[in-house]
Amino acid sequence: MADKLNSVVIGEIVAKAMQNEDLKKSLLANPDKVLTEGGVVATGIRYKVVEDTATLKNIILPFLPLTDSMKLKFLPEGASPAQITRHIITKAQADEAYKKQVLSDINTVLQDLGVNLPQGISLNILANSTDLQYLVIPYVPPASGELSDEQLAAVAGGKGSTHAHTNTVTNAEAVSNAVAATEGAAVADVAAAAEVAAAAVAVVVLT
Repeated sequence: MADKLNSVVIGEIVAKAMQNEDLKKSLLANPDKVLTEGGVVATGIRYKVVEDTATLKNIILPFLPLTDSMKLKFLPEGASPAQITRHIITKAQADEAYKKQVLSDINTVLQDLGVNLPQGISLNILANSTDLQYLVIPYVPPASGELSDEQLAAVAGGKGSTHAHTNTVTNAEAVSNAVAATEGAAVADVAAAAEVAAAAVAVVVLT
């Protein structure tokens, strides 16, 4: 129960941090303090917060195993960013050697999948553990303006647009799409869904 409550509260705090620079700085500097004050219940998990930029995207490998409905062992032709993410996570959770390669040399992993990063874009791959969870603050391009209430709700509460993924979407749309991907796959565990959603948000740079 605490994990599910924490997932919702953390989502709300991250959504607010995307719009509030002071909150974002505090969250990056002292995540445990900010999250506790925001209502996150202590469960023995430490948090580290990283921020996407225009050129750096963070992808988090979840510790919790994917449900069978979320696993993707083979990539379909023209796979979406979310499918690429799920495929990498599926293989990494089943193969420790592959996981080490993902963490140490993601570019080679992507090349082997036939995926090329846009010029100037780099990925930072991090892995959650039993006592450490990374949180990603998505990058919001200045030209896109503020996120709508609906998009903020998608980050905070797991409610998002159900339209299909595309390879060229704004970060705000990616937030909605990533959460929708977890809903559509019927993920039973809210915490696992939140982790995969965060990864899917980060991987929208893949083309």
